[in-house]
Amino acid sequence: MSRVSNKFYILSFVILFGISTAILLIASTAKTPVPTWGGYLDVGIVVLIAVTGITIHQRNKSAPRYDISHQVAVYLFPLILVGMWLYRNSIDFNIFLPGLAWRTYFFLSILPHGLNLWKFEQHQ
Repeated sequence: MSRVSNKFYILSFVILFGISTAILLIASTAKTPVPTWGGYLDVGIVVLIAVTGITIHQRNKSAPRYDISHQVAVYLFPLILVGMWLYRNSIDFNIFLPGLAWRTYFFLSILPHGLNLWKFEQHQ
């Protein structure tokens, strides 16, 4: 049995995260409610994101560099706030904020582990 590449897990995490974020943006800016299957699809993607994120976390044997997450957060949060201010009239914050909160937390939690694995695989 061949071993699955670390880059595969990292790229899967990023792609699933992007799809889930797109669903969040569509749901929070839609003029009419999104069909029920959209919510089920997002929950399924969330489960895949969680499994992939936990796998990335478990595969990282070296100490993560949390300073990278801090640097990303320093730039990401103001950009998110400016975006929310610019589109405040078209965003349903009851949908957007809870989804944004867990996505941001999970992204910043997995980022240092994913970057360590990416660097580790490039040096092999």
